Amino acid sequence: MDVMEKTLLRISDPREETYGQWLSLEEIAEIIAPSHSDLALVYSWLESFEITGAGTRTTRDWVVVQTTVIKAERLLNCNIIYYRQRFTNQLIMRAIGDYHIPDDVAEVVDFVAGLQGFPYSSWQPSIYSGNDRIGGNSPTTVNNLYSITAPTGPCNCNSSQAVVEFSGANYSPSDLQTFFKDYAPQLSGQTIENIYGSNNPNGFISVEANLDVQYIMAIGGFIPTDDYVEPPNPNILDSFLDYTWVVGNQTNPPLVHSISWGEYGGSYDNKTVQRVNNEFMLMGSRGITVSLASGDNGVGCGDHCQAQEFDFPSSPYITMVGSTGLTQSGTERAATFSAGGFSNDYYQPSWQKTAVTGYLNSGVKMPSTTFNPNGRAYPDVSTLGVSLDVIVRGKPEPVDGTSCSAPIFGGIISLLNAQRAIAGKGPLGFLNPWIYQNPSMFTDITSGSNDYKCCEGFTCAAGWDPITGMGTPLYPAMLQSALSLP
Repeated sequence: MDVMEKTLLRISDPREETYGQWLSLEEIAEIIAPSHSDLALVYSWLESFEITGAGTRTTRDWVVVQTTVIKAERLLNCNIIYYRQRFTNQLIMRAIGDYHIPDDVAEVVDFVAGLQGFPYSSWQPSIYSGNDRIGGNSPTTVNNLYSITAPTGPCNCNSSQAVVEFSGANYSPSDLQTFFKDYAPQLSGQTIENIYGSNNPNGFISVEANLDVQYIMAIGGFIPTDDYVEPPNPNILDSFLDYTWVVGNQTNPPLVHSISWGEYGGSYDNKTVQRVNNEFMLMGSRGITVSLASGDNGVGCGDHCQAQEFDFPSSPYITMVGSTGLTQSGTERAATFSAGGFSNDYYQPSWQKTAVTGYLNSGVKMPSTTFNPNGRAYPDVSTLGVSLDVIVRGKPEPVDGTSCSAPIFGGIISLLNAQRAIAGKGPLGFLNPWIYQNPSMFTDITSGSNDYKCCEGFTCAAGWDPITGMGTPLYPAMLQSALSLP
């Protein structure tokens, strides 16, 4: 994957002549695909244990099979049992200890997914409970705040977007239409185009799913929108792998993906963590933008208040989005819940080193809790995420969370992609090098901190900080920069 990483960094850097030359699945396969003989070796190994029907995808980097537990135990020379999660009583199937792969097969198989690692807790948006609410924030608030000119009709151009839901979260089509009627009447009648998975509008309606769909479609107005729905799974790593597998099998997936799901505090299998990172790398190399909520646990807080908990996923190949709230004067300050800090899963990429070093050397007081200053720093950007009105079961509910911010930022990128498409240009794809090279595209947020529980948080400062990233969007400046790119 080293060659793949170098290729992505070259085609996503606006300073390079190759900027924006995103790859097809076939071109990715030329870089990463194993040989046909390696695949044949794996298939032969499976068949020797009476496991048939194995399949792969265009890039040939995965082999997927369905089999019984007994056959899997024989294949991998391990025992597989159910574990019960202490807090939720959910069951998860995992191997006891290590599994084993024959030496000749192990030379071409990186790992077997779904057998190791345990979850802890997942993010979820919170219903606003503050007593300082003066009316709800809405798409109009967002458009005014970031100087976005809302589209009045379809562009009929190459711009598309999607939300990603885990745990089988259902959105309500009727709530979506009520939301449009109340907050964006020009969008009345717009619907989700494709659902990958199952959405049951007659089942339990998720605040998260409603929020994601309503705000990405309201901000990214008239942009074709899809919905990826992963079934309930107690291990979010497995859900991420399954979702990225689906995208990796699609010839023309949506160009912007908004994800408001994640986890912190789990015990993760490192090979799975790195594979999720690779999948996001492949998506970025295809010109796909991933806007992911940074989480709602502020700085995070581990056992005994000694160390920060970082969020998963914190891949360098996604754009992590924090949150702000509005002051009485109408300016923005960091939301205390806005998760930010430094990952232990991934190294600090070159495109953010200067900005992050500037913060660490700024003289601002650092938390006393332990953190990794050399890890991938997040978030990258922020948007409004406090007291956003969402229609749930026909009624407005104000919601807080970076779950609000990810679809808002995703919708903004879809608008920029639309304008680039009208100008005959390709999608923005993997954004982060462009973001960090253009700080003037953002309003710098210099007020606020993200203390969490008994852990002291980071404090906002001029430039990038681990609460609001590079700041909040200045849409006209972003548009001008986006249109100036090849």
